[in-house]
Amino acid sequence: MKDIIASTKKITSGATTSHIGFVNGRPTIFVNGEPISHALYCDPCARPGITGENDWRERIRDFVDSGLRLFTVTAYRDDVCWGGSGENCVPLDRQVEIILEMQPEAWIIVRFGDYLPPEWYDQNPRDVQQPSLVGPKYRQEPSLASEKGLNDLCDYTEKMVRYCESSLWVNKIIGYFCYPKGEGISTLSVGGFFFDQSEVTQEAFKAWVRRNYKDEASLRSAWGEADITFDTVRVPTDEEWRAQIEKDKNLVIYEILDPDEEKYRGVKQELFHWIEGDQLRKMRDYLALQRELYMRWYKTYIRRNSALFKERPVFLGIDMAKQTMMGWQHNLAFHGIGPGAEFINMISASGGIDIGELLDEPGLSLLVTPADYTARTVGYGWESEGSSESMKLRGKAVFVENDCRTFNEGQQDHHLGAFRDEKELRAGMLRNFAWSLSRGQMDYWMIAGAGYFHNQKVQEKGVRAVRPLIDKSRNYPHIETEHAIAMIIDDASPMYENGTSGYQNLAVLWQRVIGLAHCGVPYRVYLFSDLAKENMPDYRCYLFPNMFKLDEEKMAILRSKTLRDGRVSIFGPSTGITDGVKLSGEWASRLFGIKMDMIKKECYRRVIVNRSCELTRRLPSSMVYGDSRHFGPILIPRRGEVEAGGGQVLGDAASVYFDVNDPGLFVKDFGGEYKIAWSYAVPLPGCLLRELARYGGCNVWCEEDDVILASGSIAAIHSVKDGSRTIRLPGRKTVYDVLTDEKIGEGLDEINIEIASPDTRIFYME
Repeated sequence: MKDIIASTKKITSGATTSHIGFVNGRPTIFVNGEPISHALYCDPCARPGITGENDWRERIRDFVDSGLRLFTVTAYRDDVCWGGSGENCVPLDRQVEIILEMQPEAWIIVRFGDYLPPEWYDQNPRDVQQPSLVGPKYRQEPSLASEKGLNDLCDYTEKMVRYCESSLWVNKIIGYFCYPKGEGISTLSVGGFFFDQSEVTQEAFKAWVRRNYKDEASLRSAWGEADITFDTVRVPTDEEWRAQIEKDKNLVIYEILDPDEEKYRGVKQELFHWIEGDQLRKMRDYLALQRELYMRWYKTYIRRNSALFKERPVFLGIDMAKQTMMGWQHNLAFHGIGPGAEFINMISASGGIDIGELLDEPGLSLLVTPADYTARTVGYGWESEGSSESMKLRGKAVFVENDCRTFNEGQQDHHLGAFRDEKELRAGMLRNFAWSLSRGQMDYWMIAGAGYFHNQKVQEKGVRAVRPLIDKSRNYPHIETEHAIAMIIDDASPMYENGTSGYQNLAVLWQRVIGLAHCGVPYRVYLFSDLAKENMPDYRCYLFPNMFKLDEEKMAILRSKTLRDGRVSIFGPSTGITDGVKLSGEWASRLFGIKMDMIKKECYRRVIVNRSCELTRRLPSSMVYGDSRHFGPILIPRRGEVEAGGGQVLGDAASVYFDVNDPGLFVKDFGGEYKIAWSYAVPLPGCLLRELARYGGCNVWCEEDDVILASGSIAAIHSVKDGSRTIRLPGRKTVYDVLTDEKIGEGLDEINIEIASPDTRIFYME
């Protein structure tokens, strides 16, 4: 090992330093002040029982032979630097030695988790997350309220870092990647449990209640519990919460006693998906506590880790901040286990609420997250689980795991989104690269548990085809385009829901997957708090899927950023349904200039587009969109109100319930100053989004439902349909084919190509 290190050319006389910087607006890894290729391979499977040392070595060799010089090594919890014997894994030193034997000029990133030793959980039971229900198993994790858990975790991380920083290969290390067990979401929540019943959380909840209620009388009033005291406060249980949200949903009405006053035999439903006043107050208090604990936990962890790198600055990335995945129903997606729409909101239950200030932390260089597993098959778009645009606003980056499954012999190529042949492999790999290129981000090859890249065809047609493109991508300046749809996620919005994920799943996650990715216009994803950033880019079209709360402050932000310059803002079904306390149609009516009624019912959400006008003429006849899941209360304009307010009805709310036959889709032009659109149902289909974007003055890049990945300098198309395509450009450009370096032409306002599906084409616009 000493001989290998000594013979390495890249070891300098001083300490190696690194940081994430930008070249031509693109994030880049700098080592000793110079940019290097960010073509990276991560293989965390150097463990007997998964794959042994020889198998791991051969997979590394594949990427060395494909020209890579950047690799990760993995610190396992039972490795020698953690106090274990090292017998159950390939030790860190050996991993580095194997890599440097094959590529002496390699750089190393150390990958580690937040794994405390198993005995820690036995010794500290009061500090461990606990559910109130018996259900699916989950990985043990310290409670966010546990000071001991946080301190011990930081101590163990410090021990691992100091081990690496004192090693013979320290000057090969250019960064550290941290992967928490739940990837920024509590493992308790991933298991489907809402409330942490641990002793330390019980104590923290009691303390929070004392701080936030002036006396026990106000607590009793808010919680609706006549006997509650500060001393008897406890965290709600999943059973109690479920009972509250289900108690009056399945009423049988036998007889209408007085139709005019809606008096029925039975009890009217009072608790809906969107909540008001002190409804579910105990749950909301718990969420407020969790947000405090979440911020404290990750800020402390980032700061203590960053302090370790003051003497030798290197970058730190963490797998967290997955607001893009709002509404994610993890167990349904991965294991085929319900309860679907009634699954908890994992992100908010973990405390990940309104996280903009956490992303501002100086010690957080980048997010390292998987790509969204929901949609990876060719034909779909591709998206980071992490908040990529929000990081870019802060001069930071996202490094996305490109862990595509392939047709490798002996592997399970039936896994969701696997590339099944060479054409799918090439088209999919290029699509993933085009995402990074057009969004100004980075991705890296990563494998989790198997050898999907250990195939010469995969290396030749996938890795070796893309690696040179990664290296030359710095030559293409990243320029943002206003001709895109910006989806603005309000990550404080779960505070006004009943705790379930069904609406967010449709309005955020699936809206992105089946609407935004297939509308012929590129899209971006931001947090609502990003709108207040001075460097927030302008777009021609904004989509607000979950802005439930409206007040004067939010209205001012909308007026200053989106409601201007002829742009269009698209609003989801329950926009402005609450002022933070009361449910009503008041704020929606103010925003739209159209009277919106609130009906205390829950119904299906479907719209039929059934009006003929310039905006709808390109849409399919009688197009119906929406979903069969029901949410309430209902915000809707009564018949005639849209026209009275100066708007234009495009479609009707279909299948609401028997007494409602009112508009479900409308637009309104505010005298050319700005435009709005509103829909009763989500997700909006791609073809409708395309027309609404056009309505706001957005360049429509493609009239098909292909995946368009574009910026001010890049135009890419990913398609699974044969035939001719025209990519229209927002202005005249000199165009080059990125894959061949061929100059397509000068002064072009469109690119005409033939698609042999599946295919991905990428162009640079000078």
